[in-house]
Amino acid sequence: MNLRQLEVFYAIMQTGTVSGAAKNLHVSQPNVTRVLAHTEQQLGFALFERVKGRLVPTPEARTLLPEAEKIYLQLGQFRTLTTKIKNGQQHIRVGTPPVLATKLLPPIIARYYRQHTCSIELITGNQNELCDALLRNELDIAICFGDDAPAGVSHRLLTRQSMQILAPDDCYSRLQSNNSPIDDATLEQLMTDQLPVVGLDRRDPLGKKLTQAIECLIPDFVPSLSMRNYSSAAELAQLGIGIAIVDPWTARHYADGANLHQLNLFPTIDCSVSLLTSDEHALPMAAKQFVAELTASI
Repeated sequence: MNLRQLEVFYAIMQTGTVSGAAKNLHVSQPNVTRVLAHTEQQLGFALFERVKGRLVPTPEARTLLPEAEKIYLQLGQFRTLTTKIKNGQQHIRVGTPPVLATKLLPPIIARYYRQHTCSIELITGNQNELCDALLRNELDIAICFGDDAPAGVSHRLLTRQSMQILAPDDCYSRLQSNNSPIDDATLEQLMTDQLPVVGLDRRDPLGKKLTQAIECLIPDFVPSLSMRNYSSAAELAQLGIGIAIVDPWTARHYADGANLHQLNLFPTIDCSVSLLTSDEHALPMAAKQFVAELTASI
């Protein structure tokens, strides 16, 4: 039974007459009669019997009905989906680390959402989790720190940035030269300050880079304070407990408050942001539009 035959069968089951089925399907009655006769001939058994002007389903037809309903429901869902796609209404799945989900992406998502008919799902995770999700087709795109990707995932640089220092007041005072304001500091200066530099988890892309830079100065360095979350490091700096070296978005957010000074780190530690996509799965139209908005905004 092909799709057209299924439609005719289901329409007759719903209406009980050829005329009713023809009306629902927007075709002529002879067309419905012809399809029904051809279907019964192919199947080798009758689907309906005429009783007082109505078509009464045979036991065989009633046996087929539950499966026909499932297929017809799926067909309706498929048609709804194609209509949404035609009208530009789609679903976008975006993955990113928590810091970019709270600092970088919300304004871009808000702007895109106002201009397009779509739903957007923002999923957070570390880079390994997000790359695995891309390969399993559970994400359309991922926005992550770094400029590399595992096999099967392509990356495109979105912006090249550098890690920033969040120095508490007393640390900043010690870094000043003759009470003259400064805009940057070296990692060596920070490592010799009275306050400890807050370490970042080396499993994190930025944490790994920061740890490697520190170990070039102090090979056996063991941080007295270590955080996985950049915001947690910034919070400790705000409390005057340590010096935080974080991404520029977190730095700008916390430097707006009191007791902290945002400084450039020299030499710089890269914290570029890249777009990741799967090599195995094509991007949906809405995701391509979102990528265009993303690249234009960063």
